[in-house]
Amino acid sequence: MGVTAPVMRLRRPRWKDPRLIIGIVLVVASVLMGSLLVSRLSATTPVLVARGTIVPGEEIDPDQLTTVELRLGEQEAMYVGSVDAVPEGAVATRTIQAGELLPVSALGQGADVPLRPVVIPVDATVAESVVPGAEVELWHTRPSDVQDASGQGAELLVSDAVVRRVDEGSSLGMRSMAVEVLVPKDQVGPLLEVLARGERLDVIGVPGTHGIAP
Repeated sequence: MGVTAPVMRLRRPRWKDPRLIIGIVLVVASVLMGSLLVSRLSATTPVLVARGTIVPGEEIDPDQLTTVELRLGEQEAMYVGSVDAVPEGAVATRTIQAGELLPVSALGQGADVPLRPVVIPVDATVAESVVPGAEVELWHTRPSDVQDASGQGAELLVSDAVVRRVDEGSSLGMRSMAVEVLVPKDQVGPLLEVLARGERLDVIGVPGTHGIAP
C-alpha cells in the first residue's frame, strides 16, 4: 500500500497577528500620504497680477491689479495673495511688468527707491522699445567743438535708467517729445548739467528688457 502524503493546510491569519497589523498600517499610511500629496499638488491659491506696467516709486493701486488662481506650491509665500495684504502706502521698488505676479520683494516705501525722476527732451521720435517700465541708456552727445581728445563725441552717462513716462508732444507737432526717466540719485547731477547747457541727450532702449529683442 502506498503512503498518503500529508495535506498542508494554510492557517487563516489572525487579527491579532502583529505582521498583519503592521501591513494594514503601512497600506493605510501609503494611501493617506498619496492622497495628501495629490491634494497639495492640485490645490490652487489666489495671487495678485499686475494689469499694466508698474514703475519703481509708483504707489500700488488696487485698480492696477487682478486676482488669479494658480498652483504655487512652496513659492506661495513669495507672492501677494490679496489687496488687503498690500501695506498701506506701498510702492514698487522695481519695475513690475504687465501680467507679472506681484512679488512681496518688489513692495516697499518711497524711501526704499533710490531713484529720481528726470525729464529728457528729445528732438525726434524715440524707438518703439522706449516705453514705460523699459530699461534704457542715456547718452550725451557733445558738440563737435568740445569733443574730447580721442575725438569721441558721445558718452554714456546712465546705463540703467527706467522709463517712467513718454510725452509724445502735441498732435500738431508744436513741441518736441520728452521722456521722463528714473535714474540713480547720484547720477542726477551730471544729467542736470548737460540739460542746463542745452546739449543733446539720447534715450536708447536696452536689448533684453521689457520684451526688447536682443
